[in-house]
Amino acid sequence: MEIYKNPNCIKVRGSHVLSVSCAYCKCFIAHYQKVGESNFVKMYNDRIIDGSIDFSDYHGAIFCPKCGERIATRYMTKVDKKEAYRLVPSAFNKRKVK
Repeated sequence: MEIYKNPNCIKVRGSHVLSVSCAYCKCFIAHYQKVGESNFVKMYNDRIIDGSIDFSDYHGAIFCPKCGERIATRYMTKVDKKEAYRLVPSAFNKRKVK
């Protein structure tokens, strides 16, 4: 499996890195910079470090490259008008990377 770097990635101070994978087949999806200890419900496009999906292309949703299950849906946030992916609650696993 090929890993693609996200060209839109910006280093975020005070963040920790999460490894996101598919809940169905355990396939790696992305590394994400998470800020704070709140629930993990959305992924901002500029905080995704790299992944098995090419995030430089336009995606309406994120699908698992191995089994084809939908992981997240793309939308624009109301408050700050940023591009993000709303995660499907039971479709992913997350793990903190050291």
